[in-house]
Amino acid sequence: MTENDITILNDFEGKLHCLIQEYRQKVEQNNELTRRIQEKEDALKELQMRCVALESSYNNLKQAKMFSLSDSGIEGAKERISKLVREIDQCIESLTKQP
Repeated sequence: MTENDITILNDFEGKLHCLIQEYRQKVEQNNELTRRIQEKEDALKELQMRCVALESSYNNLKQAKMFSLSDSGIEGAKERISKLVREIDQCIESLTKQP
């Protein structure tokens, strides 16, 4: 081998070493980015589940509000219950009067 061949070979080995080092850095960087993407996806899934739970809770609260009675509704309900109690009392009274 000539002096020129040795220089070219040494230069090639140096460049190859640099390429291998850059490749290893890129693999490490890729692994880090993949890990970060997975963390973000996990956080996104958790937030989506939380959003679904909050929407469900909100819908339940809306339904509860629709079913809640206003003051006039409470009075009407009390009147209906009183009427039913009177009817039951009348039925009991008529049953006790029968021989």
